[in-house]
Amino acid sequence: MKKPTYKYPDFVSKVELKSGNGKRYWLNLEIDKNKSDGITVILKNPSRANELISDKTVFNVSNYIYRNREKYSELKNVGNITILNLMPNYLTDSSGLKEFKKTIIDQENIRTLNEYCGKSKNVIIAWGNHPSGLYHEYEKLKGETKKILTENRNKVFYVKRLTNAGNPTHGQVWSYKNELIQMAEL
Repeated sequence: MKKPTYKYPDFVSKVELKSGNGKRYWLNLEIDKNKSDGITVILKNPSRANELISDKTVFNVSNYIYRNREKYSELKNVGNITILNLMPNYLTDSSGLKEFKKTIIDQENIRTLNEYCGKSKNVIIAWGNHPSGLYHEYEKLKGETKKILTENRNKVFYVKRLTNAGNPTHGQVWSYKNELIQMAEL
């Protein structure tokens, strides 16, 4: 069955990204020209979102942030959302990521994580559990990312809960009613 095509919500006024060779390194959504803050969200890997179409995860994440701007002070002045990923490979079904096992730790992506976390005070982590066949690589990428967040002194949040494995709930399954929770420690 074909996956539905998601359009960006009407409040998204501008979309920019860096992608190529089957990878997306960053995606930036302007949601309010009159607000100056940016927020970074770190997911697992990109599905389909590009400059023309969204996907379920990006749609959910942007709606969550937009609809909760009055509820949480950290979201009140957000005008831009930057979407990053632990792994930059475009793939809707993350179980196929194991095909990229030898190259899944992408140094350009790690530099991108560091650059954008350095620009953003608040970061929401939302990568979910590891994809099949990549447990050790995923743990290494999570460790690198947590080190970047610590070095940049980011305020780190997650939505809803941590999984039994200690990972933040994936953005694809957020509801706008779920709680935004600050991490006590990484």
